[in-house]
Amino acid sequence: MSPFDLNNPNFFWITRNMDFTKWESADTPRALFLSASDGHGTTEFCSHTVDLAKKESNCTVLYFFCSSAKQPRCSTILIHSLLRQIVGGSSDENSNSIAAAFLNTLMGGHIQRSSDIREDDPLDKTVRKILDAPDDELLEALTEAIKKAGIQEFSIIVDGLDENTASGLFGILRKAAPKSTFLLTSQHPLETTPYGMTYIEYDKERKGLHTCHSSRGSC
Repeated sequence: MSPFDLNNPNFFWITRNMDFTKWESADTPRALFLSASDGHGTTEFCSHTVDLAKKESNCTVLYFFCSSAKQPRCSTILIHSLLRQIVGGSSDENSNSIAAAFLNTLMGGHIQRSSDIREDDPLDKTVRKILDAPDDELLEALTEAIKKAGIQEFSIIVDGLDENTASGLFGILRKAAPKSTFLLTSQHPLETTPYGMTYIEYDKERKGLHTCHSSRGSC
């Protein structure tokens, strides 16, 4: 991928937007959601932000590109990937307890949902069954893993979410790590903007510097 160019007009709807400027300069925990159809630079912008966060951020950087995982239940792959990144960034001593917290949380829901638990099943088969959980249970388990990791602050960049996953992920992770910074994108517009999130929609962004209180990015 070619280097990100802030002066490329294709990205002006983001980089020269007044809401983005406020989000970028804010001292408080920040959350930005970008929505645009394919080809308008959100993936490139996320990639640039990941590189920048790795170089400049003092906190843990988590990222995932749903746009490159074109398969059903991308949200499941996303949660598993975030868990692997958390575990991989932890010490050997803590990594096992973090993974155990995730699996133990899922285990309760699995027992309630499933009647096909067999004592003679191979361990890997049992683990696959446990991991094949609904998104809300996976998010709850991820929260417990974050608590076990003891990390209070993340930089979280996820590209290509659907609306429901975006809202759920933001709500859960903001509670688990309230000091975190979020950059989330989707090809679909948000119907409701979660509290505390800045939302910029392609071609509906605020280009002026006048005062406006619309969370949809247009006045």
